[in-house]
Amino acid sequence: MLDLSFVKIAVLMALAVMIFGPEKVPVLIADALRLLRNLQAFARTGTDELKKTLGPEFADLRPQDLHPKALMTRAVTGAIPELGELGQELRSTVHPVQQALREHHDPDIPSAPGPGPGTASAPSTATMPAADRVAAR
Repeated sequence: MLDLSFVKIAVLMALAVMIFGPEKVPVLIADALRLLRNLQAFARTGTDELKKTLGPEFADLRPQDLHPKALMTRAVTGAIPELGELGQELRSTVHPVQQALREHHDPDIPSAPGPGPGTASAPSTATMPAADRVAAR
């Protein structure tokens, strides 16, 4: 957040003394601290009111939990078990199909070589309907 080292604070204090004068700096610091305390109290009150309004199931609510990134992270991590189950279901469905294709593969028919890395794959015109073959040329 703020990276304030001792040197930076000393430089800021020296600038404040030069700009506002030595008699006003303590008053400004006191006012800034009072403002900070009031902002903290305001945020705490707002959070407490939100928790009270939402009910006891949101008693452990933190304002950071309402950030869109945190909401999406929670939604995705909650969906991971469901995605794992879906993947297993897809694998169990695809496996018999792959097995059947392997069993019915005719070794006399050469398989078409796949495109190499970096080459574009154009559809074969031999397997296309006649109207599409004309359009592909």
